[in-house]
Amino acid sequence: MAYVSGLSFGIISGVFSVINILADSIGPGIVGIHGDSPYYFITSAFLTMAVVFLHTFWGVIFFDACERQRYWSLVLVVASHLVTSGLTFLNPWYQASLIPIYIITISMGVWAFFTAGSSLHNVLACLSCKQEEDNRVMVYSALQVPVED
Repeated sequence: MAYVSGLSFGIISGVFSVINILADSIGPGIVGIHGDSPYYFITSAFLTMAVVFLHTFWGVIFFDACERQRYWSLVLVVASHLVTSGLTFLNPWYQASLIPIYIITISMGVWAFFTAGSSLHNVLACLSCKQEEDNRVMVYSALQVPVED
């Protein structure tokens, strides 16, 4: 539920962001001609991608914090959301806001990764591409009658 709600909030946020950017692109005039950043569109695309990921990560952390009553986690999620939103107000310096937003995105991603129950051992096992051999054999038959005590 946390993944789905976080991802849906992220997609909705990304759609609204892209619609606003597309509205800016149809004119009149060209973005960047009067001293604005010529990297407005590419920066907005990277910002939208980060916000979609952030909403997914925030959803995972927020749901876990509510279930386990970790109020400090709730405060950190809300504070990082406010900081990320506040960094987007750096209008003339769009590129400068990307670095701290991506630092927040990576840190929230790592936090959500461990909150979801994953570990570094799982990542290393996945990257090694080795299959663990399991010598155990499980026999199951629906035709056997349960043993009575």
